[in-house]
Amino acid sequence: MNDTHNCVAEPDAWEMERMRERMYAFCFPNIPRTLDEQAAFEQAVRLQYAHEETARAAREGVPDGVQGFRIGDFQMSFAERRGNGPLTNATVCPAAYGLLLRHGLLYRGAEGRRV
Repeated sequence: MNDTHNCVAEPDAWEMERMRERMYAFCFPNIPRTLDEQAAFEQAVRLQYAHEETARAAREGVPDGVQGFRIGDFQMSFAERRGNGPLTNATVCPAAYGLLLRHGLLYRGAEGRRV
């Protein structure tokens, strides 16, 4: 996925909480513990929000999930669900991914992170 960010409207508290929960699920089983990890996590949440809002604006006028369509002998194909579904390596903002990775929030080793 391209790393695209435009200036977007400031998200409200509900939008931020929804994005936080999706990011927590992406990082699971890790949670930000230290102040640095918490700051990195919040920055990643904002980056992901801007990334998705930029993508949504680029698709304006096209129904969600439409990957392509043809007018002659009408045909429409749908992409896999994006935006409100779970974050994956294919849908996460590359900048947010890098930030989470660098701060150890994506480590899924058997030992877990040491505090």
